[in-house]
Amino acid sequence: MKKNFKRGIAMIELIFALVIIGITLLSAPMLIQQSIASSNVTLQQESIAAIASHTGILLTSHWDEADANYSNGTAPILAVTRNLPVTDPFIFTTTIPRVGMKNIIGRTTVVGNSLVYTSNTLGTDFNDSTFLDDIDDYHGSNIGLSIYNNENTTVQSGDYIDTKFNLNTQITYANDFPIGNLAITTTANNIFAQQNITGQSNIKFINTRLTTANSASELAKDIRLTAFSCNIGTYLPQGKDEL
Repeated sequence: MKKNFKRGIAMIELIFALVIIGITLLSAPMLIQQSIASSNVTLQQESIAAIASHTGILLTSHWDEADANYSNGTAPILAVTRNLPVTDPFIFTTTIPRVGMKNIIGRTTVVGNSLVYTSNTLGTDFNDSTFLDDIDDYHGSNIGLSIYNNENTTVQSGDYIDTKFNLNTQITYANDFPIGNLAITTTANNIFAQQNITGQSNIKFINTRLTTANSASELAKDIRLTAFSCNIGTYLPQGKDEL
């Protein structure tokens, strides 16, 4: 009687298959770890985009309330309150132009040939409780970023895990003239070595900081951006007869 044998997997082939499967499974945790790390980078990038957008909004705002309230087509260069000698290049009056501004078309330091606007103190102004229209209106502000409409339950908030940001903004006056010997390159000549001076200057220094209250290390953030804006007014396009 003839026996019919079925083909089967040899023991050596089975061992090789198990070894290959084991090696593949050993790499799985590393792949998962890399995937999680990639997701964390994405969350960080979203936070960076949020603080960058906020800083960009500040830079597009008026330099000062005096600029924001002036509606004659262009914002003038403002006179800042400082204890400077009369010969200082930043000093100007209705009759004496600012250094470098004489006969310059398109920018102005004098309004209506009879008035010099001065900058205001830092912080929100009396009419800006809800509408922030110049840079220093944001000084000391804490803006909370959360899910739309302040959902506070798991069902309402869905699967979002990276929430409850806080954006803090500090505006200061930076030193607008170098100190010491200009022929020598030192840190003293860096105007931003003094980011918070007493009194006013022609440079407003912007320091924004994004933090989160999340206790998870993957979601904890402390991102800071700095920028500055100068008291240079805005340019008024001229007609062809004036160019």
